[in-house]
Amino acid sequence: MSKRNNPEDAWLLDAEVQYKIEGIKSRWEVSLIFIDTKDPKHILIHKIGDFRSKRLAEINANYMQKTAAKDVRGTQKVNKNDYNINNN
Repeated sequence: MSKRNNPEDAWLLDAEVQYKIEGIKSRWEVSLIFIDTKDPKHILIHKIGDFRSKRLAEINANYMQKTAAKDVRGTQKVNKNDYNINNN
């Protein structure tokens, strides 16, 4: 059994949490995306579950996002300029 508090996962405490909803085989799959605020190229995608309707998926995704992002310091955000995206 692996350690519960792995030091390599400490970045998750400072991660921004977003969600993704995809339609797969007549179900709506919800995944949480953890983005490191110090290194935005370091991400973790974790599948939460699948739901029969898009509305149920949105409700659960929003709830899980708020629960995962709960922090006494406030919500963590990634600077969008860190990605160097060229819109041309």
